Amino acid sequence: MRKSLTLTKLKKKLDAVFSQFIRQKYADGNGNAQCFTCGYRAHWKKLQNGHLVSRYYLGTRFDERNCRPQCYTCNMFRNGMIPDFSQKLEAELGEGITKELYRDANKPVKWSEIDYIKKIDYYKKLV
Repeated sequence: MRKSLTLTKLKKKLDAVFSQFIRQKYADGNGNAQCFTCGYRAHWKKLQNGHLVSRYYLGTRFDERNCRPQCYTCNMFRNGMIPDFSQKLEAELGEGITKELYRDANKPVKWSEIDYIKKIDYYKKLV
């Protein structure tokens, strides 16, 4: 019998596959993607999954609208370059998306083991 994973381990597993999905989604045929905020180009494996709204908020942590590839410098040293990220996201997805994501972030969300497993399976099929 397979031992079930804790919610923390499932969240970590989903983080990994979701991050891979986001970075690959924006990559070209050679596997190169562009940092959403500064334009730096690199192979998707060298980029990170940047979030407009912090990963702390489960309501938007795995929301594809909230995530884009970012270089390490922008995501970590420049704290996600939130003003630039927001402006570019508004231009891409439409005016009001930033407010919508921040509103969704504050909605109470409780993920079950099944919720995590379904999302992990879904994104595994896409990568």
